[in-house]
Amino acid sequence: MLREDRTLVFVEVKLRRGTGFGDPLEAVDRRKQEGLRLLTEQYLAEKDPDYDEVRFDVVGILERRDGRRLRHVRHAF
Repeated sequence: MLREDRTLVFVEVKLRRGTGFGDPLEAVDRRKQEGLRLLTEQYLAEKDPDYDEVRFDVVGILERRDGRRLRHVRHAF
């Protein structure tokens, strides 16, 4: 979790060492998103942090022989 001004930002990071199982960003499907939302609700209820809004970002890292590709999707879901 990060803060950006008065926004709490929850970030899911996915790493793949190839595309045999798809792009890293594809791993954050609806089921994964729902799980992250539930965990976030539990965290917010327990910690009661001071914030105005919540945002979910996803970072996908693809490592290949020719280098590394990083994609950051703000407001992913």
